[in-house]
Amino acid sequence: MTFTSYSPSNLTDKVGEARAATSAEIVEALRRAKRAQENWAKVPAPARGRVIANVGRLVEKNKEALSKLVTREMGKVYREALGEVQEVIDTCDFFLGEGRRLYGQTVPSEMPKKNLFTFRNPVGSVFVITAGNFPAAVPSWYIVPALLAGNSVVWKPSEFTPVVAEALTSLFHAGGIPQDLLITVVAEGAETFEALEEGLKQGLINKVGFTGSTEVGRRIGAKTGEYVQSACLELGGKNPMVVMPDANLDLALDGALFAGFGTAGQRCTSLGTLWLHESIHDQFLARYSKLVEEAKVGDPFQDVLYGPMIDLLGILRRESMPIQQSSQA
Repeated sequence: MTFTSYSPSNLTDKVGEARAATSAEIVEALRRAKRAQENWAKVPAPARGRVIANVGRLVEKNKEALSKLVTREMGKVYREALGEVQEVIDTCDFFLGEGRRLYGQTVPSEMPKKNLFTFRNPVGSVFVITAGNFPAAVPSWYIVPALLAGNSVVWKPSEFTPVVAEALTSLFHAGGIPQDLLITVVAEGAETFEALEEGLKQGLINKVGFTGSTEVGRRIGAKTGEYVQSACLELGGKNPMVVMPDANLDLALDGALFAGFGTAGQRCTSLGTLWLHESIHDQFLARYSKLVEEAKVGDPFQDVLYGPMIDLLGILRRESMPIQQSSQA
């Protein structure tokens, strides 16, 4: 099976293709990453930080090209895509210094002439599953610190954005991350969950990172718990905004507009409920309605508030599948 990626703003624009991995192939990737982690853990943490620095500079050098790819494949407005890719750069810049701050502790002993020391050790191999609404930034939040701390990563990106995932992975490898230390596999949800269970059973997974729907997060958390492993779960949200009479209404209106409609509402931080004090309710609602009516929607490379949904028909079609991350994280 092959995933064919088309631009949601132009369905005749074929962005690329990615072969769908089977559960057995994902397990094999987990096995390779587990083996690669042993040698990576022996590299001094400051040296690992320098590799992360290299990655950050490469992403910075290719910022515009990667941002355009995010907009083309995912449909996010270009200025938002630029901000997203900047987050990858900033994440690298922050964690490169953490390579020199992986401090341990000395602990007083109850026994004479004894000293107790603690050391930070890598967890091992990390299985990361991410959504398509932030195809570059969110994965970097998992991948960069995991690699910096001496772990290996198998990354299963959204099948809606496989080309962005391939491009980002290639920048990590070009920056000095060994091929088997970061392996990217594109797969359907059912195969991913099957591989997750088998990888846990074989001891190939020591940590799971997941960004997606709350429903799927519950299942992943429960499954990792069965094998006494932990999961880092970034799940869906329902976010209120409260506007009081003393608020700067111009700022509040701008904030509410982008909060509700930025990224076409495909964010876990998207505005869900607007609470207005009764004294400003009518005025605020009238102005907000006008802003929404006049908002520009269309080509994400143009000056618009938001572009297309990632893949609305695909999202609806996949809701009935046994296990599938949501495109909204």
